[in-house]
Amino acid sequence: MQAAQTSAELAQPNRANLQAAVWWLAAIALTFAVLVLRRPDAVLNPQFYADDGHTWFQQAYNEGAARSLFHIYGGYFQVLSRLAAVSALGVPLLRAPLVMNLMALLVEALPPLFLLSPRMRNIGRLALRGLLALLYLTVPKAPDVHANITNAPLNLALLAFLVVIAEPPASLAGRIFDVVLLTLMALTGPACILLFPVTLLVAAKRRQGWTLVLLSIVGSGSIVQGVALLMTGERLHQTLGASFPRFCRIVAGQVVLPVVQGRNRLDQLAHSPAGALVPACLITALTAMLLLYALWRGSLELRSFILFASLLLAAALAFPTPNATSDHWGPMMAPGGAGRYWYIPGLALMAILLWLLGRQRPAALRLVGAILLSCMIYGATKHWRFASFPDLHFPDYAQQFERLPPGSSIEIPLNPPGWSMTLTKK
Repeated sequence: MQAAQTSAELAQPNRANLQAAVWWLAAIALTFAVLVLRRPDAVLNPQFYADDGHTWFQQAYNEGAARSLFHIYGGYFQVLSRLAAVSALGVPLLRAPLVMNLMALLVEALPPLFLLSPRMRNIGRLALRGLLALLYLTVPKAPDVHANITNAPLNLALLAFLVVIAEPPASLAGRIFDVVLLTLMALTGPACILLFPVTLLVAAKRRQGWTLVLLSIVGSGSIVQGVALLMTGERLHQTLGASFPRFCRIVAGQVVLPVVQGRNRLDQLAHSPAGALVPACLITALTAMLLLYALWRGSLELRSFILFASLLLAAALAFPTPNATSDHWGPMMAPGGAGRYWYIPGLALMAILLWLLGRQRPAALRLVGAILLSCMIYGATKHWRFASFPDLHFPDYAQQFERLPPGSSIEIPLNPPGWSMTLTKK
């Protein structure tokens, strides 16, 4: 009898481990399936997108992996994008876009999977975290953020934020994961500069030793990226064309409506650009009220996310990517324009709407949250698929490249149309 009990007790941990393994395999498979189905051609007909080919791969191939890895671009080090390009050098040119797209999809898949991990129990039960992960995977967002390594740093920054607010790791593997991830994020774009005050806030509130380790990594990265920005001088002297009416149109049309309705319908609400100002100001004011209420009553984690998203939005408006025009905010108001800038602020709004459904909120706010969340789910269902990229026949150019003699060059058109990259055969 005692031997039978001992066998049963030994079998229980094995059964639990098997169930956990099956659960995680299902979560991983579902995550990647949803991401691939949003734009299947990213895997079935992979092509370089913009800087994926024009900057990262072109420089990695023409200049060599080691030399290109720590080039400053756009005023910052961009190590993630350059590592993906270096990895793609190990396969024939025909497969290089697929390698970079898969790496971008991997980075995109990590935030929802991390939300499901036990380290995120402090933000709610598994059901809530599962809903957040599902909304992240399906809510409409800018197509240029999906499945390309140029804008994958946004998903990396989101994952880094989750690590900062998560429970400290209990294992050596968890600590290594945190250090490697935050180091990579700190050397990839300016997000670490904006994450530093958030990490400082979390460290001050929690007073945990591990949070201080994360703070030191983010702080060191902020110094490195700040020095790079000052050395290049990029983004520091620009004519923005900023105004309060334009600010309202950007917030309402680019942040709020794409989350709630699936796309920017601001002009359609008023049937004219001039008449759109009134609903834009009203939507912006109501959003600001919800944001302030969430900052007042929300948890440390929610307030930290709002702070991080607000800093990203402010930085995008104050220091947008330089362009050939003298008016930066004008193009940013166009439906779908500069979608990468509104990505994380839109996710923060999504989190606020979900938080409004909590039992602790007044009934009127729960009703508002339910209505807006229902609209968001409808918009996600209607607009969750992305249009395929125009087929620029990349395999034909890859075959031409393979037949070139050493020293010869070829110009290859890229998406979006108008971009290209030039490779010199070695």
